[in-house]
Parts: sequence; structure tokens; C-alpha cells
Amino acid sequence: MGENFSRLKRKALWHRCIKSVLAGLACGLLSAGVLSLLIKLELLAFKPSLSLAVGGAVLLLVGLAVFLGLHTSDRTLARRLDEQNDLKEKTQTMLAYQKEDGALYELQRMDADAALAGLSRKGLRVRGLWICILAFVLGAAVFIGAAVYTPAEDPPPPPVPDKEFAITELQIAAMEELIAYVQASEMASPYRETVASTLTKLLADLRLATTEPQRDAALTPAIETIYEQTGSSSAALELMEALWKSESDGAKRLAEALNYYDWHSASEWEDFSANLANVRATLITSGTDTERQILLTKLASQIQAALSAVEIDQNDPLAVTLSRLASANETNPNGTHIYGLSTLSAMTATLGDVDTQRELDATFTALGAELFRALSQHAASTGTGEYAMKRLSELFGCTHPAFERPQFYDVSTDEPNTDSGSEGGGVGAIGGGAVYGSDDTVFDPYTGTYVEYGTILDKYYALMFGKLQDGDYTDEEKEALEKYFDILYGGFDEKDEE
Repeated sequence: MGENFSRLKRKALWHRCIKSVLAGLACGLLSAGVLSLLIKLELLAFKPSLSLAVGGAVLLLVGLAVFLGLHTSDRTLARRLDEQNDLKEKTQTMLAYQKEDGALYELQRMDADAALAGLSRKGLRVRGLWICILAFVLGAAVFIGAAVYTPAEDPPPPPVPDKEFAITELQIAAMEELIAYVQASEMASPYRETVASTLTKLLADLRLATTEPQRDAALTPAIETIYEQTGSSSAALELMEALWKSESDGAKRLAEALNYYDWHSASEWEDFSANLANVRATLITSGTDTERQILLTKLASQIQAALSAVEIDQNDPLAVTLSRLASANETNPNGTHIYGLSTLSAMTATLGDVDTQRELDATFTALGAELFRALSQHAASTGTGEYAMKRLSELFGCTHPAFERPQFYDVSTDEPNTDSGSEGGGVGAIGGGAVYGSDDTVFDPYTGTYVEYGTILDKYYALMFGKLQDGDYTDEEKEALEKYFDILYGGFDEKDEE
């Protein structure tokens, strides 16, 4: 193979490389530009950097494909040279006999090489190069256009004007009535004064409000303040839950007795008395003196522990009354006395079962009314605050926070106890009526097991009935005890609750 043919062969390889590069750049720039444009127009949800990655991949693939597709053999190149330059197949003959020896073959090769040497630099024309250049220019134009193109942003929507607001005369009158209601309520101080001043300031702000956002900006902090003051005005709820967590029957029944959220309107005392009778029933036992002492001491200690666990003022009538129920040892000038549970526990061996039960009746009777008055104060505090929030919600169509209620959960099932603390369906709940002798299980000291409430109540009634027949109690005491067990068995009639 002659030197001139090798030179032309290298030139053909360069043409091939140039076409491959131009074709790869054309397709790569075109695909990157189109993809970038689609992303900018938000027709495709991809990152902008993806267009460069795709363009680079297309460039390599197309360039490699064109390079391989344009491959030509020596015979093909020789034929092109002969045809383009009218060499009479000299180049093809030279290749065909390049390995042959002899003077004739040598002369032919020299003649072909001389013919190739005489060719101009354009002796090997590049076919189709203009197509590659044009494609490159178009691809570059699309890529540059997509790079500099910035889609026009939609103009922002016109601001929606705030809805107008103007407090009505009816709302003003209702607010003034609400303020007067709070000021005249029995809500504890200083919470009553704070709630009243909050409502007064709210009314002044609402008079100045001209849009609904301004109205809401005044209502939201006012309701939050009333909610906080309502929660701070009473620690009774925390006390109920602390007693319930004591996980003894007596403490749980006492927690239910304190639950003024379940009182019915116009029958608050009856509801409270029925639940307090439940507490008293847990202290009835026919066991030994030691068992009675344990029963009384346990409930007394759980009351004191609950009082210590919650943040309640020790001078609060509710805390004072419960503390007296747990440990009072009071003797009045007129000779009457009040013995708390722990005091009676220490006196059980001396008093005996009958006198211990009589003293317990006297203690519950003496402290029951005081406990009811103390709970009524807490009920008034929480009720006033909650009513204020409900009234604001009704007047201005806003929402109020969810009100707290005691969460009585059964440890064994981790489900809410349905006998108290709910707003319908449980013992003392609205529409449910007070129901006793249920299927709740309580400890039976006779067998040392847990039995249904009605089962052990029957035993206690039989025991008490025998003592009534033996003349251990006066006629007044008999009447009170019979009424007491009537309540335990059947609660109050529907007509009494209405």
C-alpha cells in the first residue's frame, strides 16, 4: 500500500470523526434544548439538570452510532478514489496486487501511487458534511434558545378583599348580658374578674372591628384567656383523676362522687347523694377488725395522696372537706363529733363493727353537705367559663376549645369507664338515670374474690337487715338505712330527676 493512499485513508478517517461529532452534538443539543423547554413550560415535572444529562447521553450514543455507521474498508475507499478522480481503477488494482512480487506489479503500484500523489487536497470529497453542519447549527440554536428563554409568569391574582364586619346591636346587647352574668356568677376570684374584664375588652375591640380578620383577631385571644382562667379556677378535675388512678373501689367511687360534670339540672343534690352512697357502700364489711382497719386506712391514705398530687389550695373548701373525711378528729362544744376514716380505723377495735358503721354514717352525713357545697363552687367556676365560651361561639360563629372532662379508664381494659365522666349513657349521665346494682365487680371479703356489685350488696343488706331486726338502731336510723339501701339498689326515679 502506497504512502499517498495511506494519507488519503487518514483523511477519510478525519472526515468520519468530524461527521460523528457534528451529528452527536446536533442531536444532543436538540434533545437537551427541547427537554429544558418542556420543563420550563411545566409540561414535564423534572429537575432542569436532567436536560443536560439526557443531552450528554444522546450525544454519545448518536456520535458512536454515526462513527460505526460510516466505517469504510480499503476496497471501498479505493473505489471512491478511482470513481471521483477518473483513475481507471488504478487504486483498486494496486490494492488487489499489493502482496504480489514482480517488476510488473511494482511498476503498477508506482504508477497508482504517482496518480494519487497528483491529486489535489480535495481529491477525497466529503459527502453529506453540509447536512451535519446544518443539523449542528439547528441543535445549537434550539439549545441556546431554551437556555435564554424565561416563561412569562402569570400575574398574581388580585387580593381578595376582607369580608366586612360590623357588630350588631343584638350582639352588643348579648355581650353586655354575658358580662353581667359573669360578674354576678359564683365563679371563684380572681378568675371571675379576669373573665369579665376579658369580655369587656373584647366588646370594645369588636365595636372597632370592620373586617372579619379583625373580629377573629379579637376573639381568638379572648377565648384562649377564658379557657385558661376556667381551667385554673378549679383543680377538681385533676383531683378526680388522681383518685381514680388509686385503683381501689373506694377511691374510684369517690372520684365518681366528685364528678359534678354528670349532675343533672335541678337534681344536683340527688345525683351527688347517690354517688356518695356508693362510696359509703365500699366501707361496709363483715370481716375482722384488722380488715376494717385496712379498708378505712387505705381510703384515707388515697385521699391524702390525691390531695398532695394535685395543685389545689389547701384552704380550698373541697380540699379541707376531703382532708376532714380522711383524718378528722373533731369534738364540738355541744358534744357532737366528727371522726375521719383514719381516726375511725384506729378506733375500730374499741367501737366494734356496729358502732364503727354508725360513726361512718354520721361522718358521711355531716361532711356530705359540706362536700356538696364545695363541689358546687367548683362547678360554678367551670360552668361559668364554659358558658361564656359557648355563648361567644354562638354569637360570632367561632369555635371554642374542647372542654376538659375526667377520663376514667379501667386499668384492665384501658377503655373509658362508662359509669362516669361522659356526657351521656353512664351513671348519672343525661338521659341515663342513676343505676346501681350493675354488673361491675367489687371485692367480696367473705370469699376473697371479686364478685358482681349486686351480689355483695345483697349480702350487706341481709347483714344490715338482721341488725335492724335485733334492735341495734333507733327508728330514725332504721328509716335512714332503709332509704340508704333503696338508693343503692335502684337510684332515683325518673320523676325525681326531672
